[in-house]
Amino acid sequence: MALLPETTRLRLFDKLSIQTMRYVHAVPYDKATGALKEMYEQVNRDFFINGSLTARSKVTNLFAAAWVIGREAILVTDELDRTTKEAIAAVLSSINDCPYCGEMLISLVHAGERSDDAMKIFDQDEEAIEDPQLKARLAWVKAMVRADDAVPPMPFSTQQLPEVIGSITAMSDINRFSHIVMAGSPVKVPFGATALRKAALKVFGNELKPNHHRPLSKGTSLHFLPAATMPSDLNWANGNPRVAQAVARWAAMSEEEATALISPEVKQRVHANLRAWDGKPMPMGRHWAEREIEGLAGKDKRIARFALLLAKAPWTIDDNMVTDILAIAGNEKNFIRILAWSSYASARHLAGRIARSIPEMNQLPHVA
Repeated sequence: MALLPETTRLRLFDKLSIQTMRYVHAVPYDKATGALKEMYEQVNRDFFINGSLTARSKVTNLFAAAWVIGREAILVTDELDRTTKEAIAAVLSSINDCPYCGEMLISLVHAGERSDDAMKIFDQDEEAIEDPQLKARLAWVKAMVRADDAVPPMPFSTQQLPEVIGSITAMSDINRFSHIVMAGSPVKVPFGATALRKAALKVFGNELKPNHHRPLSKGTSLHFLPAATMPSDLNWANGNPRVAQAVARWAAMSEEEATALISPEVKQRVHANLRAWDGKPMPMGRHWAEREIEGLAGKDKRIARFALLLAKAPWTIDDNMVTDILAIAGNEKNFIRILAWSSYASARHLAGRIARSIPEMNQLPHVA
């Protein structure tokens, strides 16, 4: 179990969470006030302070959006246990090229008493996992997210699907945002010292055990965001009313906070493009994106390009492009709003694509 006193763990996690942060600055735990302070306290109690969340902390509503969907979909055990969902999120983080998220989640799988499985996920060797159910679940998620031609039989019940797709949605949003603002893992070891990195992640997982084993009450984060109407393309969540409320509030706030910065034309173009995408890998380079933003000009064209590249080929986004979006934003809070909307749009349509491919789920209409 954990060796460090709780206050020491908090200070350590708060410090580790920002050492690889770039472009944005987190509000320190001891400087948070009001609703942000209340959320920080809940995050510290139910999860742990980490840069994937605190990178949005200067825009309280967007911190809330990421926390509410993440807590209610991934952390709360309902029809599906938390550790399985964290393992799914760890595999997704690897696919989405977010080492910060991936390694933190591997530590959480350790905290959930699945150390052997955590190490196989670290090695990207999920096929060697001995638990046949977890192995099948991770294989299905990987195939669905990557839009593989061959997808194994679905290893989840219909009742579990809102949590499964909700977990993929929440983590995809966090992955895309963190891909930009978190430069690698906070676990610093010499280059190539794989064994040392694995040991460090296990030690970190041990420190997370007290929080991980604490039962979580359902729905206690929902009050951080106002109630919202569910968009029709997110109706895959309706089988679990709590997850549905988290998803609806996340979507509404992500859209609302971007209203003054992202034009209706850009939103419509990005939503329509991502809704039509089959999820297959894009060609090398960025030339394909230029065709997808034809007709837009100025900052609209630059924001749409950024959002589509973040969704379809995030590895092509370089410092020059981020600097350009920062210039459009004009300040750090507005940059967070643009980036959060872009990562949300990517996650929303990934969820829709997965849901539409599952016979057990209702066919979803076109995004309005």
